[in-house]
Amino acid sequence: MPPENLVVLTNNRRVAEKCEREEGAPSVVLVDGDPLDVLARALVLLQEHHRLISAPLPPNIPIMRAPFRSLLLETSAAKYDVAGIEAIERARKTMAKQRAIAATEAGGEKDDDFARIDETYLERAMRDYALIAESSK
Repeated sequence: MPPENLVVLTNNRRVAEKCEREEGAPSVVLVDGDPLDVLARALVLLQEHHRLISAPLPPNIPIMRAPFRSLLLETSAAKYDVAGIEAIERARKTMAKQRAIAATEAGGEKDDDFARIDETYLERAMRDYALIAESSK
């Protein structure tokens, strides 16, 4: 069961609905927009007592071009997450480049597949976070 201090930031309605249905799931901030909008919202939260937990970029270029992005953050005593802000800025530049290349490929049947892949990456980040938290006790 994830701690109460976790926040899922996503533009993936599938992820948001799943988190809302499951007891003990992190709170959700649903972003209306594309993955770059998710990164922009993350920048705001990382300057408001949140820390980036999951990687801001997916592991490969085709997924970077996908229409969905979900991030895991946690509330923090520190006002700013400097390392997180820097990671998001680098990710934003890289993702903007890749999304411009993929602009003509968007939509259709692939969207559901991309939504599922995004959900899987978020689940992995939550599982890794739980393992790390458990081992540090």
